[in-house]
Amino acid sequence: MIELGDERTVNNRIMAVCCTACRLIAGSIIVWSLGAAIATPALAQKSSISISEKTRYYRITGKSAPEFAASMARKGPYSRSHRRRAWATATRDMTYQLFHRKNKKSCKIKAVKVKLKVLYEMPKLASTRGVSRRQRSKWSKMFGLLNKHERTHGLYYKQFAKKVYATLRKLKSARTCSALEKRAASIVEKLAKADKKRNVKFDKRDRRNYRTMERLYSGA
Repeated sequence: MIELGDERTVNNRIMAVCCTACRLIAGSIIVWSLGAAIATPALAQKSSISISEKTRYYRITGKSAPEFAASMARKGPYSRSHRRRAWATATRDMTYQLFHRKNKKSCKIKAVKVKLKVLYEMPKLASTRGVSRRQRSKWSKMFGLLNKHERTHGLYYKQFAKKVYATLRKLKSARTCSALEKRAASIVEKLAKADKKRNVKFDKRDRRNYRTMERLYSGA
């Protein structure tokens, strides 16, 4: 830790990705890590939380539901955890900063900044030329199920970020700034694990939608 006067900020990053994998293996793969603490001057900082969402599309082809599914399996975003391509993903990239002041007796939080970026990677049918009305309807339903699933993960991510923000702002002072930072990291770690369990539980609960999609792309 680098000392810079009596005020510092600590930067950390928490990342995760949830995906709907090919052949309806939709898992929640949480990859979270605490970045190295970086100390910088904490000049008149104010607490804030910033949340942004972005959707990135990849193009697929096909004229029927089975062909749509095969195209997604070939072209979807690659999941390193699954070691295969997914049909759709929701990725969370969250950073938090702690600004604190040290005096002779204790170190206390002066401000907290949390920044969350949620990225959705979704399929997009390149062309509807030659696709029957029935198959276009099936595609619309398939996309709707994927989008609803990933957006729910996104909602959980946003709730996680807000909870981290609220909890860190209430962090009690410690005798040293190092102890304060360790306590903050422990709290965020606990919240991240709870968020992982919540996403995994949601994936299991959402199996009914998987079965609906299976009927769609199998031609039933």
